[in-house]
Amino acid sequence: MLTSIHHRGPDDEGIALIGNCALGHRRLSIVDLSTGKQPMKCAKCANHIVFNGEIYGYKNIKTEVLEYPFKTQSDTEVILALYARDNVACLKKIPGMYAFALWDEENRTLFAARDRFGEKPFFYAMGESGEFIFASEIKAILASGLVQPRIDYHSLAHYLQHLYVHPYQTIYENIYTLPPAHYLKYRQGNLEIQRYWNLPTTDNSITLDDACSEFKRLFSCAIEKQLVADVPVGAFLSGGLDSSTVVAVASKYKKDLHTFSFGFEDGFNEGPYAMEIANKYRTKHQELTAKNVDIGEMLLKMNEVYDEPFADSSNIPTYLLSKLASQHMKVILTGDGGDELLGGYSWYKSLLGLDKAKGDHLRYFTLRIAARIAAQLKLKQYQRLSMNLQCEVFKRKYDNIITAHAAQNTYFSDDELKRIFRPVSREKLNDDNYDRIKCEQNICSPEKNINDVLKMDLLDYMPGDILVKIDRASMANSLELRAPFLDVDFASFCILLPHSMKLTKDEDKIVLRKAYQAEWTEAIRTRSKQGFGAPVGQWLKRSSVIKLRKEYLNNNKSKIFEAVDYNETQKLAQEDNYKTWILLVTALWFDKNS
Repeated sequence: MLTSIHHRGPDDEGIALIGNCALGHRRLSIVDLSTGKQPMKCAKCANHIVFNGEIYGYKNIKTEVLEYPFKTQSDTEVILALYARDNVACLKKIPGMYAFALWDEENRTLFAARDRFGEKPFFYAMGESGEFIFASEIKAILASGLVQPRIDYHSLAHYLQHLYVHPYQTIYENIYTLPPAHYLKYRQGNLEIQRYWNLPTTDNSITLDDACSEFKRLFSCAIEKQLVADVPVGAFLSGGLDSSTVVAVASKYKKDLHTFSFGFEDGFNEGPYAMEIANKYRTKHQELTAKNVDIGEMLLKMNEVYDEPFADSSNIPTYLLSKLASQHMKVILTGDGGDELLGGYSWYKSLLGLDKAKGDHLRYFTLRIAARIAAQLKLKQYQRLSMNLQCEVFKRKYDNIITAHAAQNTYFSDDELKRIFRPVSREKLNDDNYDRIKCEQNICSPEKNINDVLKMDLLDYMPGDILVKIDRASMANSLELRAPFLDVDFASFCILLPHSMKLTKDEDKIVLRKAYQAEWTEAIRTRSKQGFGAPVGQWLKRSSVIKLRKEYLNNNKSKIFEAVDYNETQKLAQEDNYKTWILLVTALWFDKNS
């Protein structure tokens, strides 16, 4: 099991056997390089812990547990100290990104928890002889030889529609994930799972000026805490608002900051924007361009890195950028989380106004004609008209903002899935006895406005796609990524802000812009949002990818056709769009895992 996740911790390995509990750990040494070895034993009792992640501000927390006789300088021991004093309530005191498992010897109980947003993974399963097995990656659970995995067709359907498996599920019906902001206790065959943290509710009393002041204070604190390490720390720099702000603030605490960016030879390249910020803050900047990357080879590599099917094509540049950075750094700050917290994605604007009156025919047709004329004349108003038109479409089709958002960014419709799935697959989807952990609609006092949509993405899209992408891509290169935007104090503050401080139809990330626009260059201030997407259409035409398509999509013996119908997918297999990409990724996964 430890060998299978060597990449997550190449610096050290440890095993502890305590009664009928066996704990194993692979270490990526970041803090307390000399005495932070794991599994770690409590200095007051026989409890042991294995821990993955970082507890930010742990040195201050140590001063609150003066009765504990600390033996190390590590953040790991802080968890042991807090648990010895507070038991499960210790989670209220633990910030940061983490997944840990603590064996409570006195109570013969395994206590495990995962951070609030799901930055670090935690998987578990029951072995065929009743063993409780857990690991940071599914490949380690499979390496135990104690679990024979069974594909979950509900998860497969969600993946085909959204590019990722739902964060409360796995691709297997008998391997599970501990959801973000949850803990579990396992004792004598009994498993208990509880949520320990909820999203804050909106505070409409705060003014924009006060919000900007607190925003800057909390963000600076988050950056300062996340720069703490006993190894070099750098930053990813895309030239977008979020990463530019991270670099601007980090440069105040750390001189000669190393920054890294990525560009596509045959697609979008943010290099010039990134270079502006790098020059402004005099960082040591390196840019990676996908010039001679074998995309076919990278698809096969992603199939090894991601244990579940994962079709977000930006995982390839994320992996390549992590590989570059890992040659110079062990820790990198990123801008992840900013879009979900502050309304940065373009699709949010098309949902604005859905909390108003239902759309009418006259306004719909007027907007449709106006948008068409603006497009033909290439008028600046086209984007605004297009957003308004999309909003009217949603108003006519969906009864609320959440159902409208759920329909966005869906690649295969329900009808398409029914058509391409083989009868045996459809039968499993219709199983009324299907039992799984369902995603809680934990929005906290639904407002029926865009804030609800942002919260849903914090609960679903971010932990299911974004955080899976960056954790696996970085840890495959033995690199730790830290997201200052997800600092619990800062993120909580952003969540409680009214949506009017996040976005309108004319502007996004309003509070961020007001707080930090002076720290950016003019080009950064005025540029439009650009995602970290890949030129999938061009990639699918590359010779190495065409070879994979012929072998896995045009071959009726390919294992993917155990689940989907060969004839129904052949038209899609010949195209050069995202559905083709999804099917190819799926076919590669089935070949390796079926």
